[in-house]
Formats: sequence, structure tokens, C-alpha cells
Amino acid sequence: MTGLGSSEMKSVVESELAVAHLVFKVADLKRSCEFYSNLGLPPFAIDEGVAIIELRGGTHLLLLSVDQPAGEDVAESLTGQFHKRFSEQFDLMIKGKGLNELKKYRSKLIGRGIAAGEIPEETFFGHHLFCIKDPDGNGITIYTSHAI
Repeated sequence: MTGLGSSEMKSVVESELAVAHLVFKVADLKRSCEFYSNLGLPPFAIDEGVAIIELRGGTHLLLLSVDQPAGEDVAESLTGQFHKRFSEQFDLMIKGKGLNELKKYRSKLIGRGIAAGEIPEETFFGHHLFCIKDPDGNGITIYTSHAI
């Protein structure tokens, strides 16, 4: 991937904006809630056809059952808010900054029955990472943190 090289990276600044909500349409709400709970993200609100999972910083992941009407503001699609399958990408960061912390987190997930990809030797803009998929096939990349 092209972009800023590590020597050209800008320092972390306080942004005026933050992500408020990510929306995934899911085939089995209960199974998806269990999956995200196993990542360490338990839902704090579950209603008929929708679950709300709070991420660090107040961002919410909204899981909508595929048979739940989403209204005009959310496009009807199998995954996420867009019509093209696999057009969504969902990245998460652990609290730790080091490779050993990422390895420990990955081992925990594997112990919980989540298939986790290998951690490549090379880093992506200074981050170590590995990939997983949720029960609906949404790709999730787990990174080491860059937060101070």
C-alpha cells in the first residue's frame, strides 16, 4: 500500500471528529454478539433485531439483524452500509503497543475459538497486526496501538 512512509508520518493530534457509529447487518444477532464479546467487546444494549456495542472513545458498533428494517438511512445490504460486498473494512487496536502484547491477545482469541491469522514479520506503518473474520465474513484487522 502506498502512503506516508514511517519517516513522513504525522504525530497524533486531537481531532475535531471521531467515529460515532459503524453499522453491520448480521445474519445471526446472537452469534455475532457472542463473537464480539469474545473479542472483549460485550454489547451494552440488545433489543429485538439490534445490538449496540461500545468501543473505546464512545464509538458504537451497531449490529442489525438482516431481517430488521434499517430505514432509508442505512442501505439494505448483507454487510455494512454499502451495496458492494467486501467493500467494508473494520480495524481495531489493542491497548498495547508491542508485539508481545499483540501475541498475547491473539492467543486469548484462539483460546476462545476464534480463528486468527498469523502475525506477519513486517509492520504496517509501525503497527504489528493480524486478521480475523466475524461470523458474517466481515474482515477485521487487529493492530497494536499508536495512541499515547
